[in-house]
Amino acid sequence: MAVALLVLAGQLLRRDPLLFGPSALTAVFAAVFTALGALVLAGVPGHPVGRLMLAAGLVATVTVVALSWSSWLPLAWLGQWLWWPPYTLVFLALLVFPDGKLPGRRWRAVAVGLVGCGAVTAGAFAVAALDDPRGLLLTAEPATGPAQLLVRVALLSIAAQALLVVAVLVSLAGRWRRASGQARQQLACLLVAGALFLLGGVLDLLDLAGAWVLMVVAIPGAITLAVLRHRLYQLERVINRTLVWLVMSLLVIAGFVSIVALLRDLVVGADTSNASLAATGLIAITFEPLRGRVQRGVNRLLYGHRDDPYGMLTRLGGLLERTGQPHAVPALLTDTIARSLRVPYVAVEVDGPETGDPPNGDPARPQAVHGTPTTSVERFDMLLHGDRVGQLVVAHRRAGDRFTPMERRILADVARQATVAVATARLIRQLQQSREALVLAREEERRRLRRDLHDGLGPTFAGMSMQVRAASKLPAGSHRLGPILDGLADDLRTCTAEVRRLVDQLRPAALDQGLESALRLECRRFDSPQLAMDLRVEGELRTLPAAVEVAAYRIVTEALSNVARHARASRCEVRVRRDGGLLVEVADDGIGVVRPRAGGVGLESIRHRAAELGGSCEISAGAPGGTVVRVRLPWVEDA
Repeated sequence: MAVALLVLAGQLLRRDPLLFGPSALTAVFAAVFTALGALVLAGVPGHPVGRLMLAAGLVATVTVVALSWSSWLPLAWLGQWLWWPPYTLVFLALLVFPDGKLPGRRWRAVAVGLVGCGAVTAGAFAVAALDDPRGLLLTAEPATGPAQLLVRVALLSIAAQALLVVAVLVSLAGRWRRASGQARQQLACLLVAGALFLLGGVLDLLDLAGAWVLMVVAIPGAITLAVLRHRLYQLERVINRTLVWLVMSLLVIAGFVSIVALLRDLVVGADTSNASLAATGLIAITFEPLRGRVQRGVNRLLYGHRDDPYGMLTRLGGLLERTGQPHAVPALLTDTIARSLRVPYVAVEVDGPETGDPPNGDPARPQAVHGTPTTSVERFDMLLHGDRVGQLVVAHRRAGDRFTPMERRILADVARQATVAVATARLIRQLQQSREALVLAREEERRRLRRDLHDGLGPTFAGMSMQVRAASKLPAGSHRLGPILDGLADDLRTCTAEVRRLVDQLRPAALDQGLESALRLECRRFDSPQLAMDLRVEGELRTLPAAVEVAAYRIVTEALSNVARHARASRCEVRVRRDGGLLVEVADDGIGVVRPRAGGVGLESIRHRAAELGGSCEISAGAPGGTVVRVRLPWVEDA
């Protein structure tokens, strides 16, 4: 108020109509930037953009006071050159908008150039104003030659600074194109400022009084809204409606003027009343369809493809169809959703490292991430055949925000559509892990066999070879020949036992007579007065694949061992049936599975053997009591 009264008093005392225009423009500039810069610093203390805005406003305030009191020569001289530095500060604020940091190191040259050009412009005007401290801004050509040269230098510096301002606008456009979430919404606020600026320019060209005020207010207002966006209520709706109103206003004004000019020149001649009437009718007819298109364009700018769910799903389907690498689908999915819906964070989380189920306590882990995680997210399940494969995690656009019902339906549909691709990528990864595990297991088995042959049979055969050579050198009937031959016989029996042990480790010898015979021998081994065994076999078991035979035999052996050691059962029944695979059931009437035993590996071994062949294992309580181990082993029948 004190500054306003001081400016008003100076204007009344001087009453120079030529200075009213520059003073009014600078006064509006000073009031807006000072007030809004202070508002930004009050909301976000120390924000660089707020400091630059406040500095621009304060410098402009000093300029207004100097112009108003130009009767005092030092202030008159000050007002001739101090009007330009505020614009330089505003250009710097746009360069570091919205976070107060330069877009990159290469933009330091632009910042230095802006400051240098601003200093040269102000300095040249300041020195030139020494010749004419009161009229430099009002005269078309300075009186003296040096002053004219300095003014030309200042104008060239302003032209160079204008090119740097174009670079600033390019940086803002690049930031907006790369940004997402809140940063993108902040930069979108400048679109409002640009539309307001253009509207003010059009209205000023139409000689509307005070239209330049809209141009002056646009930039600081948009910057303030953007910096304080998280403290304002439903800013996106304000930006949306403002953008639609501004664009429609520009289109209506431009369309009206263009149609009137065209009809006046081509049809109705000098009479503009009929042209205005015809232009009004055409605009009335086209207004609503045009407004709908503008509204959809603004919605796409702020919210992405939220209002076009089927188009988004179609694009996503085409993306999944064109992607040749299934493991790259999650990353493409997150990037597409983030860019289409303008959300700050999207992630695809896969349940469990192996099976997709979290019974073992395996936490869901992100398979692909886009953006920075926030605390406000929503999760959408990815279900395949009723089982959850993973989750699509999407963050809200800002804290405290929520997705609309339409957005939730879109994200749920996207999650369902991407489930197969994500599950395929997981299966491919599991297949690769299985191949690696198979190779490792094969090499480990080869190393074990080599070690057993080298350390076991190798020395024995070497010793037998030495004994044979020693025996061959003895004469017939020597008393030493008998002990040597006896030693050879013992070594041969040892080698035979070792070879049999190695063969049994590769494949149980009991399976040489078939799986059914091997299972009967195993049940007979566990049969006792304390535990009655019963084996039931349905179907022919002689044509089973070798891997299925070994797995079934090992599973039954481990299950019977568990029954004998832990179940306290009096009866155990083994049922084997061939039905689209091999179904093996081991049921007892013991105490049942109360809780998993710490350190027990029997049941885990059964599950692992079933999983190796793509089968399933289910361990549950029996109907009258006890435990039932049910294993299904599939295989592909030969054609």
